[in-house]
Amino acid sequence: MLFFLLACADVPDGAPELVDTEPYLDGEVLVRVTGDAVTQMHVEEDHDVAEVERMDGIAVVRLAFDAERPVRGVLADLGDDYRVEFVEPNHLVRTYAGAVNDSYAGYQWNLDAVAAPAAWATTTGQGVTVAVLDTGVRTGGPDGITKLLGGYDYYSGDNNPSDGNGHGTFVAGTIGQKTNNGEGVAGVAYNATILPVKVMGDDGTGDIGAIANGLVYATDSGAKVVNLSLGSAYPSSTLESACKYAHDRGVTVVAASGNEYATDLSYPARYESVIAVGAVGFSGGRAGYSNRGTGLDLVAPGGDLSKDENGDGYADGILQETIESGAWTYTFWEGTSMAAPHVSAVAALLYAAGANGPDQVYGLLTASARDRGSAGYDTSYGYGSVDAAAALAALKAGGSTGGSGGEAWVDEGEEAPPAPAGDTLAPAIRDVSGYTQGKKFTLQWTTDEPATTYANFTSYGLYGDDTLTTVHALSLNGSVGSTYTFTLVSADAAGNTAESTPYSIKL
Repeated sequence: MLFFLLACADVPDGAPELVDTEPYLDGEVLVRVTGDAVTQMHVEEDHDVAEVERMDGIAVVRLAFDAERPVRGVLADLGDDYRVEFVEPNHLVRTYAGAVNDSYAGYQWNLDAVAAPAAWATTTGQGVTVAVLDTGVRTGGPDGITKLLGGYDYYSGDNNPSDGNGHGTFVAGTIGQKTNNGEGVAGVAYNATILPVKVMGDDGTGDIGAIANGLVYATDSGAKVVNLSLGSAYPSSTLESACKYAHDRGVTVVAASGNEYATDLSYPARYESVIAVGAVGFSGGRAGYSNRGTGLDLVAPGGDLSKDENGDGYADGILQETIESGAWTYTFWEGTSMAAPHVSAVAALLYAAGANGPDQVYGLLTASARDRGSAGYDTSYGYGSVDAAAALAALKAGGSTGGSGGEAWVDEGEEAPPAPAGDTLAPAIRDVSGYTQGKKFTLQWTTDEPATTYANFTSYGLYGDDTLTTVHALSLNGSVGSTYTFTLVSADAAGNTAESTPYSIKL
């Protein structure tokens, strides 16, 4: 949550004003009220807000108010009300993919990388529904999805979850593309049934409320697996509750770790009820963009468009059928968005072969994964790279517990393991930059571990954000003609604090 502390009670003229840059929807918040409907009615009356949507499965309501009212003020007012269990912004969420425009078929190195062909001798996913919560799924392609249900659009609030972006269609195809039909490309669990749930618009962004609704809908509609190739830097009690709702009702929830080159995972991948998936390239090494950190469970092929390690003349992305600029094409993309559906598809294969519930599926996936990086679990590869054939073999053998296993593989360039408990090293502040735009100025920097985001102004005190992250940005409004002198301050989870040398910026 963004806030600021002033060094003195009297603020001199020209003091900077912190600009809230968190991406969320204006005019609404997500709330859980303790008590009955009458209690909620009184809360709404007392705070001049109104219910516009109720998420019954997770007891969360979306409350609306005049868009001119600052969201932060409403959050503060409701947060102080003893009848409110939690209140939070309806944060925006985005997809995790990158793309080029090359169009061709037949170069799916990722299928062998997850041992899909070997797994197909046992099952191809028949009878299992996988919900794809994304930008929707487009129908009518030359190859297409084997089995596609009607689904729902929680982004627009209708029953037409069509895709105008291409991301959701790509993800759905990685799981359930028509296969052995003499056309196009293949899917990892190609006889699974895809339930399209549109929770993001054609620009690739959506909000927490839509995603939470989609999770409850997918669960209640009989999905055994939910794929979330999306994420946000901001935690959400609403989204965490929805993920737990699905898990507690027998659904495996899989999410992308994020593409920020960061040492912490995005949300919802970071939640305990979710399988967090990072990305590897053709050689099995972690893709540079793939977020790593505590809670990473598995890695899977996500591609690397900067390389051609297999020498086939094309960049080593993941190939699938989708739409680009409104037209059908076969194209290579990269991202943890591409990695996650490989794990969702293997989970579907396990359910089709008789696996019983998300805990057993998690145990089978992690126990059979091919170890990567440091021996055993590590925060760059989790338990290793998903292996469909090995997971099915583990199920047949009666395995169900987590851990690492399979073929060992060590990346010679792997980073050092995380610092042990009791670490006294402060974060390293790097890549400092800043820019101005009218009366607004923005400060940016990175740290080598998750840390807080603060600027300490010589005349005005400390402004900042307590969220732990490796990519830092503060935007403030100031007075044109003023010069602001400051240091950058970042503290890690253990309280070790780094402070930069002084900087100044003039508006």
